[in-house]
Amino acid sequence: MKESKIQFKDKTLPLITLILILIQSFQVSAIVALEESPLDIIKNRNKTVEEIIGDKDEIKGETKERLKDVINSFMDFNEFSRLALGKYWKERTEQEKKDFANVFQKLIRNSSVKKLEIYQADSLVYEEPEINGSKAKVTTIAYKKRKEFEITYKMHKVDNEWKTYDMEIDGVSTARNYRDSFYKQIAKTSYKEMYDKLVKRLESDK
Repeated sequence: MKESKIQFKDKTLPLITLILILIQSFQVSAIVALEESPLDIIKNRNKTVEEIIGDKDEIKGETKERLKDVINSFMDFNEFSRLALGKYWKERTEQEKKDFANVFQKLIRNSSVKKLEIYQADSLVYEEPEINGSKAKVTTIAYKKRKEFEITYKMHKVDNEWKTYDMEIDGVSTARNYRDSFYKQIAKTSYKEMYDKLVKRLESDK
C-alpha cells in the first residue's frame, strides 16, 4: 500500500507543476493585456481633455482643476524635476529635493492649462511610437489653421506604468528650457534665491 501511495504522488507532481505554470502564465498575460501602451496613454489623455474643454470659451474653477489632473496624470514629476535642475540636483539635500519637486510640480500643473491649443486643434496626427525596452517616444502633430505644433513625449516605465519625464515642443526640450533658466538664475544669485522666486511665482498663480 505504501508503494502505491508513493507512485500516486509521483504521478501527480508533474500535473500540479503544469497547472501552476499555466496559472502563472495566465496572470502574466492578464497583466500585459491590461497595460496601456505609450500611444494609448497619450491618445486617451488627449481625448479626455478634448471632451472636458468642449466648446467652452473660458476654463475656470472645478473644470480647470480637473484639466490639471488629467493633463498631468502620467507625469513623472520627480524625474522631470531632476532633469530641470540638472547638476544642482545632486547638491541638494533630500528635503530640498522634495521641496523643489513639490513647487515645480504645482507650477507645471498651473501652466499646463494656460495653453490648450494642442487640444483644440483642427486635426491631431499620431506618429508610430518608438519603444526601446523601458523607454519610449510618442510624437503628435497638431494642426490648427495655418499653425503646426509637434510634441514628442519622452516616456519611461515606473512601477510597470508608462510615465512622461520630458516633452519636446518643436524639437526643443521642456526640461532643458527650464534647466537653462535655472542655471542662469543660480549663477547670478544662488539656489535659495532662485527657489524663493519659484515659491513667489506659485503664490501669485493662486
